[in-house]
Amino acid sequence: MRAPGAGRPARLVRRLCSPAVRGADAVTGGQGRLRLPADLPAPLGYDAVGVDAALGPRITGKPLRAGCVFADAERWWWIVPSGADIGVAWPPAARYAAGALVAAHPPGSGPRLAHRPEDGIPYTHPVVLYIAVCNAVGVRPVWTERRDPGAVREPPRGRGPGGAGSGQSLR
Repeated sequence: MRAPGAGRPARLVRRLCSPAVRGADAVTGGQGRLRLPADLPAPLGYDAVGVDAALGPRITGKPLRAGCVFADAERWWWIVPSGADIGVAWPPAARYAAGALVAAHPPGSGPRLAHRPEDGIPYTHPVVLYIAVCNAVGVRPVWTERRDPGAVREPPRGRGPGGAGSGQSLR
């Protein structure tokens, strides 16, 4: 993935860097929200996963179908569905931004849309991105399971001897 506008016609660069698809909307607390292009719906809501700009090309080189990716000189941000942090422990090299809230930048600077998906789906698959980030930084993926500690787990039921629908039980 190239820097925003690299090797593109001037008209396209102006479009990619226009306020409609650039940067973050101002929000309180020194943060702004990465803004998706108006014609890309995000019915699941969206969060963002960011890594240092130097790490970005190592992640995009993996077999990864990228949704919207924002980039600047400091960080690359992939758009993921809301709640993509549940069940995974993102490595320290990644920053998970709920609501795609990132540090605010002065007008005219900050993350710009560097990749727009051709299929119109703004999301990068979070599990594939998680594995790509872990591989890029050389750490093993860690999966967590959120479950009520008092919950009783039922054994799986299948067909066959003693399984559901067999009419037999194992004792």
